[in-house]
Amino acid sequence: MHYWTAGAADRPGIALTHGAGADHRMFDPQIPALVEAGFRTLRWDVRYHGASASGTGRFRTVYAADDLAALLDAARMARPLVLLGQSMGGNISQEYLRRRPDEVAALVVIGSTSSTLPITRRERRGLALSRALMRLVPYRRLTRSMALASAEDAGAREYLRETFAANGRRAFLTTWDGMTRAIDPSPGYRVEKPELLICGEHDGTGNIRSAMERWSERDPHSEFHVIPGAGHVANLDRPDEVNRLTVAFLKA
Repeated sequence: MHYWTAGAADRPGIALTHGAGADHRMFDPQIPALVEAGFRTLRWDVRYHGASASGTGRFRTVYAADDLAALLDAARMARPLVLLGQSMGGNISQEYLRRRPDEVAALVVIGSTSSTLPITRRERRGLALSRALMRLVPYRRLTRSMALASAEDAGAREYLRETFAANGRRAFLTTWDGMTRAIDPSPGYRVEKPELLICGEHDGTGNIRSAMERWSERDPHSEFHVIPGAGHVANLDRPDEVNRLTVAFLKA
């Protein structure tokens, strides 16, 4: 497992977890702003991504949350700290929060659904079907279509094509299988921490926007923002706006 830190060791911490198919570099535009705002950051490559190899044989968000806890210990990151996750990283951050609520000060999620809100039978069938459909698509074609669907910015699309190709077909399909199993409906559950939910205006990856709106309505300390001109990776499409919102939220 590989991780990268920035900022002084005595600063409050923020752990950033990337989306499926990406790696720690997807937060390159955020690190300078967060360090300047007075935070110590930790980024990492989730198993099956970037420089981090897998030893589990399968991917589950609960395993990834345990990995994150081990890395935070290794880096001596003070708790409680802020968790920031994009897409898959949002689900991993939610799992960490559920298992270790006393270690989390606040949650920032970009382009991800709630792991605990109920879903319909149709949505559950769609998740199961996607596991088979993803295996039928030639991987080179899949990387192009995923990058195109996820980003509005040309540079962000090229970055995603690069990371999808580098991570490889087996790693992506293993990750995707785990992500389709990340939903654990818990009707009585509420996030009681301060929560910033961010969605790109043009996020076309599933029902992200409507799901995040429902999520924000459920939790008492949540605020929801739509980023104009951004897609699924809003922090890459509109980094300045995402940084502004994030820093303002953390300073409030």
